[in-house]
Amino acid sequence: MSNLARLTYIGFAWLFAASIAVQVLLAGLALFADPAHWSRHADFARYFAFLPLLMLLAAWTGRLPKELAWRSLGLFGIVIALFLTAILSSRIGALSALHPVNALFLFWSCMAAIRRSGIIRQDPAGIVTNRLGEF
Repeated sequence: MSNLARLTYIGFAWLFAASIAVQVLLAGLALFADPAHWSRHADFARYFAFLPLLMLLAAWTGRLPKELAWRSLGLFGIVIALFLTAILSSRIGALSALHPVNALFLFWSCMAAIRRSGIIRQDPAGIVTNRLGEF
């Protein structure tokens, strides 16, 4: 069960990281190409915001290290902060500028969770490998 849970956790984490990248792309398209993309940016977030909770469930059911469960919960907390900075932007003024900063932090935290899950390793020489071999 632990290997299946780890693979499930990693799958959800990579899907979450890819979704964040798509979300940034949609924001860029809205800023630089067509403002109509703002609605896609807002709508798309609702489809992947729950992924950290699925990561948490995979970590818990698979009895993965507690750190992975806490990281998943932290990711969900950052998602909540992102929603709050978007929803309350007219009320919090300059604090809404933290929205893209939180997105960067969310992506970095997701990649840290993937690295911590054990699929990606870096040896002392700085060579990054996965369980299948060298990148």
